[in-house]
Amino acid sequence: MVNFIKTSSLIIILLFFPISFYFNIIPINCDSENNLHVEMSIDIYPDKNFTKWYAEIYNLFLENNSEPLVIEDIDWGELNRNGNIFYVNILIKKFRNGEKNEVVFEKWNIYELGILEEGNYSFIVYVNDKLYETKNFIVRKPEEKPALQCDLAPWFIWNGEEWILRVKLISNMVPKGIHWDPLIRENKHGFIINVRIDEWIGNISEYFYRYDEKNYSLGILEEGNYSVYAYINGEFDSLSIVGISWTFTTYVPITYTTTETCIIPEIISSNGKYFMIERTVTETRIETQKLITTTIKIKTTTTAITTEALTTKTIEAYKEKFEIGNFIPIFSLIIVIMITILLYYFLFKRRKI
Repeated sequence: MVNFIKTSSLIIILLFFPISFYFNIIPINCDSENNLHVEMSIDIYPDKNFTKWYAEIYNLFLENNSEPLVIEDIDWGELNRNGNIFYVNILIKKFRNGEKNEVVFEKWNIYELGILEEGNYSFIVYVNDKLYETKNFIVRKPEEKPALQCDLAPWFIWNGEEWILRVKLISNMVPKGIHWDPLIRENKHGFIINVRIDEWIGNISEYFYRYDEKNYSLGILEEGNYSVYAYINGEFDSLSIVGISWTFTTYVPITYTTTETCIIPEIISSNGKYFMIERTVTETRIETQKLITTTIKIKTTTTAITTEALTTKTIEAYKEKFEIGNFIPIFSLIIVIMITILLYYFLFKRRKI
């Protein structure tokens, strides 16, 4: 009888492990999707008239252990709205590992948010019912009257005898009555140029056009950095800093042949899949170099302070990324081991005592 009880108890203990595995008490076999990772970019923007807003998802990739997967079936879901909150659930239904040299293309989709009033909004993205990102943005209506913008763009030119300062007037409205300073002005800070405009006519455009330009003689300048302060109707417009260095280079005329071999990547299609291959191309060129003498070399770096842009788009983003994966309940394993030890102790050790 005692042997029967011992044998039955041992069988129960041994059966406890597979039962616990079956009911996921000790999930040693991890889900194959534990290392899956979704990556995407989200942009929210209005149309050019600021009437409708759109949310665009692009560069969507699915990876497994940093290896890209081929998404074969994706459901972009239905856009839902609750007050100022938009949300969508993207379902990645079918994917596979890419073959050798197979090209994996990113996925993209655009959601129309419609006409939105001024205020704060949120666009929430779920992937397979799990939160991926919450993107907050602000809707502000543009000014009813677009702003006039005009700029003076100066740069230095060497004409072989002296330096010339060429200044262009560009604007998004037509200027009438343009009066340039007859001579360039200079102080200890740099050159100063002012243009006076009598009036602006026509409609304000979304594009800039060049309407006039003026050349000023600067003579011979030493190497160094020079500042140009530009004013329009006496108001400061921009500051440009130009660096000048002298270089003398002579090229001897010669005819020569060059041969260049390069490897060009190429995408081919096979059975509905795309693969990357490499193609070797050899190019031969016959060139003739003429006699050229350069007396200077200009290096220009411009730092401009201009008027505020016509339309500003403010988007504040709050990003909350996550990894797709499950956590193994390790505590379940510990509990099973403790119960097994206790059962063994009471059924075998105590009877021997």
